[in-house]
Amino acid sequence: MKCPRCGTESQGAFCSQCGTALQAGQCGSCGAKLAAGARFCARCGAPAAGGRRRASSNLGWYVTAGVLAALILVIGLSTLFSRDRGTFMPGAAAPEAATPMGGSGGTPPPLDGTPRELGDRLFNRIMGAREQGDTTQAKFFAPMAIQAYESVEDPDDDLLFHISMLHTLSGDGAAGLATAERILADNPDHLLALAAAADAAIVKGDAAAARAHWERFLAVYEAERTKTLPEYLDHARIFPEYEAEARRYLGR
Repeated sequence: MKCPRCGTESQGAFCSQCGTALQAGQCGSCGAKLAAGARFCARCGAPAAGGRRRASSNLGWYVTAGVLAALILVIGLSTLFSRDRGTFMPGAAAPEAATPMGGSGGTPPPLDGTPRELGDRLFNRIMGAREQGDTTQAKFFAPMAIQAYESVEDPDDDLLFHISMLHTLSGDGAAGLATAERILADNPDHLLALAAAADAAIVKGDAAAARAHWERFLAVYEAERTKTLPEYLDHARIFPEYEAEARRYLGR
């Protein structure tokens, strides 16, 4: 079936490229039948997601936040939040120095704010832990960061890049690759997406895809990295690292 939104040929209930529903649904507000891919109900004007779906999405987010709070209280995040040496995102505020729960010298990051804000805080901590070699803590909290990010409506390219990295870090190369390719569908030269796609393909075991993405990365690198996209500015310091990684992988 051809997606009514992006035109991709897909099978199943949702488009494999953009996630648009391919089958008719039912309005959660008035019960009217919805056309495949419809964003609003033709009868009452309610969003196609409907009140019931939104409530379910919010419930999942509240449960995740509650679980995260409980984990912080139980284990104290003594490793993940101890003496961070920096954050992954160059534009982010420096993390507070912290000691195990009950000690002095700092506290874990607050649990308030929007899902995007909490997702960003978790992402920074996870990447900081990974850079310090603490992959156990990074993998443990990655699913919570993904859940927070997936609660955000209309994700931008920076958020999708974060989700792709988190999936790959968790060992799910297929999900990491699919998420990176959502960015590449609109911008095939997006450096962060190309790098994320290459790394995800490696984890997935798809050497051909990894090579193709790294080759594309090097081909557009000089022209693309000068663009002033917000996510490029935030992650500027990792471009040389990605370039070196691409050259190592391709043997150049």
